[in-house]
Amino acid sequence: MATVFRPDSERLTDLGYESVSHVPVLFDSEGRYCREYNRYLRERATVRWTPENSRGHAPSESTMLSIAHWLTNWIEWCEQTGVTFESATYDDVLRYQKDQQRGDWSSTGKPIAGSTINTRADEIVSCLTWGATNELRGAFVVRRISASVPARSIGGGVTLPARTVLRRVGRLKETGGADPDAFNLPTPKEVKAWLHAVRERRGRAKYLCCRFILECGPRRGEVEALTVRQWPERAAIDEALAKDAVFVPMKLWVTKGKRPRTIKVPVGYADEVRQWIDTARTTMVFRGQRRTGKRPDGLFVSDSPGFEGTPIRAQTIYDCFHEVEPRPAKWAPHKGRHAFACFFVLHALEMEARAERSTVKGMGVDWVTNRGEWWLKTLQRQFGHTNPQTTEIYLHWLVSAVQLTDLANGWHLFLNAEDEP
Repeated sequence: MATVFRPDSERLTDLGYESVSHVPVLFDSEGRYCREYNRYLRERATVRWTPENSRGHAPSESTMLSIAHWLTNWIEWCEQTGVTFESATYDDVLRYQKDQQRGDWSSTGKPIAGSTINTRADEIVSCLTWGATNELRGAFVVRRISASVPARSIGGGVTLPARTVLRRVGRLKETGGADPDAFNLPTPKEVKAWLHAVRERRGRAKYLCCRFILECGPRRGEVEALTVRQWPERAAIDEALAKDAVFVPMKLWVTKGKRPRTIKVPVGYADEVRQWIDTARTTMVFRGQRRTGKRPDGLFVSDSPGFEGTPIRAQTIYDCFHEVEPRPAKWAPHKGRHAFACFFVLHALEMEARAERSTVKGMGVDWVTNRGEWWLKTLQRQFGHTNPQTTEIYLHWLVSAVQLTDLANGWHLFLNAEDEP
């Protein structure tokens, strides 16, 4: 089995290799260093090479980790089929796609989604094209056809014009809309049991970090980038508590779309994190500074013995979702965002229905649709979706899942209660 190794980024930075300190290192199933693939990763990370039709931005640490895993999947397939970096052709890439589409190259034995297959294959095509360009292998010829892309709105009054692009032959058709399995959401009780396990096994810092996704819906990369100075001050929280406010505002500066946005933080959770900042976090930062000579600026820092004060990375957040048991089925940070969005809107609808002395079920599908659309527009900025259609996929879930409203009652209050499973 091919291996993705994550080097010590702090040590590499100290040695003068900061630009590639976050880049994973690949080894094949025999433990051999994958020279060409590792050089490709470094050049992708430093934007010395960018795939066709890319925006030319430096990939984030989490993106580089994903690229590394896509490459190892390809490397393992090559080992099974006898294909090498030097011999691989575009027909081999199409065969790699077909094996995934049939489920022959799948850990579950089931067909893999077209979007996942395309993402993997596009990166492989980029890597092999890079190899040919740098004369590390022979020519790599990709068959392409012209395709028309219609104009589309990306929100904020901005519309991308229609255009013609070249697309590689054999790229799979992707199913539009949301992944149905993504909306097979866990119950709040399952989420609470998992949070309890995170706190017991990974510590309070990672528990608070993971809860931030469930309370406010940010992406894990946005959580990693959050600084302590961004968190609401004690005076602002006390003022919100005195006014019986439900939320306190906070600015996210580092976002996926590079558009800062203001989100609403439940005041009870904001208060809990502020207390942690002023007490336990201060101790962790002091210990980390004494050990490394550096003072972290990130909000969430580790309290694990020997790693006190170390910033909690996006991959660590993912590991908490993916590894800590008991956990909901197919649990991941992005699914936590789905849970936040759907239960948040369901709770809002329940409160409105209660004001009318009814229930969400009793108000009917048309009412759920109309009021759901309104709340989803409110949620759009919190979520950081620039395309309204991205947020509106939740409406389909809401219309079909109103029977879950009894589970959605008091989502934030439930998460903020005493930490018992």
